[in-house]
Amino acid sequence: MNVSKLYQKDNFILLFFSLLPISFILGNAILELNIILIIILFLKEIIKDKKQLNHFLQSKLLFILLILWAYLNINSLFAISYESSFRRSIFFFRYIFFVFASIHFLKNETLRNKVINFWTLVLLIVSLDVFFEFTYGKNILGFESPMKNERIVSFFKDELIVGSYLFTFIFIIFGKFYNEKKEAISIIIFLIFLISIIITGERAVTLKILFSIPLIVFFVFDKPKLKLVTLILSIFLIFVALTNERLNNKYESTFKHVEKNLKNQDLYSGLLDTKYLNQFFFSYEILKQNYFLGVGTKNYLKACSELKNTSKKEIVRKKVLNCYTHPHQFYYEFISEHGLLGTIIILTLILTLFLKDKSVKMKRADKRKLFIFKIYIIVSLLPIIPTGSFFSSLQLFQFFLNYSFYQIYLSKK
Repeated sequence: MNVSKLYQKDNFILLFFSLLPISFILGNAILELNIILIIILFLKEIIKDKKQLNHFLQSKLLFILLILWAYLNINSLFAISYESSFRRSIFFFRYIFFVFASIHFLKNETLRNKVINFWTLVLLIVSLDVFFEFTYGKNILGFESPMKNERIVSFFKDELIVGSYLFTFIFIIFGKFYNEKKEAISIIIFLIFLISIIITGERAVTLKILFSIPLIVFFVFDKPKLKLVTLILSIFLIFVALTNERLNNKYESTFKHVEKNLKNQDLYSGLLDTKYLNQFFFSYEILKQNYFLGVGTKNYLKACSELKNTSKKEIVRKKVLNCYTHPHQFYYEFISEHGLLGTIIILTLILTLFLKDKSVKMKRADKRKLFIFKIYIIVSLLPIIPTGSFFSSLQLFQFFLNYSFYQIYLSKK
């Protein structure tokens, strides 16, 4: 390959990866297009190189991901609505290629540093915009939140996902600077994103980022002074943020909602009226009717709606008007759409994805640094806390982007 073509290819790779956080903002269709362009570049490159192609085809990671893909397609054969389940399952393969493309291209340290530095700039701009909207009620482009007194919208115009957006990239950026031994910069950036997420009013993401603090302090940092300073700063900033009257009212409304539901009725009825928590009971009712393989990917709403006719509990039949398109929690989604057998298969395969580092000999300090890239997955898989749908395009992008960086830094160690 001549120098001009190599330079052109590298520029395209840099461009497409750098644009990922911007594509996220512009919408799912643009993000999907960006991912497809990255995959095309990857396939074009490895098909020409037999050594790289063989390495790809013989990878244990490919084998694990293909098992997951095969399971999803087999599961769709038993779904209550085959078409909707099959459409979601068949295209899962693009994230297999996306993982390998990310690992393949971003293992180049120079390219990776340029990409993450650009991501840092983009996310700092978004964070400043979050602070601006929190102060003035509109973002810098004039967008107003549809839940103006509760949530921040930022550049997402009408989607209330800016907290989730920041959370997608926070550990990748923090991990990059921390692995470069730029501890002060990594902590400052993390704290900026931490406060930005808290003031977005997105309660689930806020809980996740708060859970990540002790994981970082006790499993990443090894210097006692660094642990203490980070813990004190985090507690102080969280205290300042949550004592803000406007922000405090946002988070208080959650507890008031639960309290109101439980006040004048029994516990079970109150929980069936409580947003998101009620989806656990609906998921369990669906599970009881489909123990082994569930109702199939993307079939939760259909199965939940049918509980008005199929459930043996009268109160459940009355409350199914509260069904959502998905149960808003990964484990509820797994048990309802994939049953006990499917849930075991999915969780085993996810766990297997992170077992590789057990067989790699590393210094204790390197293991601590690598742990940063596991934190997103760990806190995303916490029970009870509301989530999106695991097998939605956006969630798979967030999951596998973070997983790709875990693999990149594992190979680096």
